[in-house]
Amino acid sequence: MAAVRAIDIRTAIPGPRSREVLVRKARVVADPLSVYLPVVVAEAHGALLTDVDGNTFVDFSGGVGCLNVGHSHPRVVEAAQEQIARFTHTDFTIVPYENYVGLAERLCRLVPIEGDVRAAFFNSGAEAVENAVKFARAFTGRPAVIGFDGGFHGRTLLALSLTSKTHPYKAGLGPFAPEVYRVPFADPYRGPGAAGQRCWR
Repeated sequence: MAAVRAIDIRTAIPGPRSREVLVRKARVVADPLSVYLPVVVAEAHGALLTDVDGNTFVDFSGGVGCLNVGHSHPRVVEAAQEQIARFTHTDFTIVPYENYVGLAERLCRLVPIEGDVRAAFFNSGAEAVENAVKFARAFTGRPAVIGFDGGFHGRTLLALSLTSKTHPYKAGLGPFAPEVYRVPFADPYRGPGAAGQRCWR
């Protein structure tokens, strides 16, 4: 059986069309939105991403972890098309819809927590972090929040306050939200420190 070659590099990286789009980007997109990879996507399927120059790569980022079934999965495309043909957006808190409730029911049944369970859905990880902190503060009545060293929580103010990595995320952007405290994350894989040793106990 012949080996299948997924990666196909046809130009220098970045290619001429990617460079052209990135020059245009520099003129009209705000600078804090920096680009990690200098390739401009044209299409993607499964784990493969093809840029505007025809180069195909394995996409190891997957939308920073959002694409668990890969790009353009047929069932995801079908579900999105079916939904957008019915209605595009209502904001559940303004006009609720049954699919939201149904998904919450399914997730609440799967969560390994005893007792009453509730779900909420948000547009991004940073928005979910901000709301999780609001929920926790409302429930406990306590203002302080603990974040782990090395953690990334997002780019909104409170999420950025929780994020521990200054460069490239926080440099020059303070002041940050108060009452955020940091503790080491127990990670024996990254080093034999005391926190890593304690995680085995």
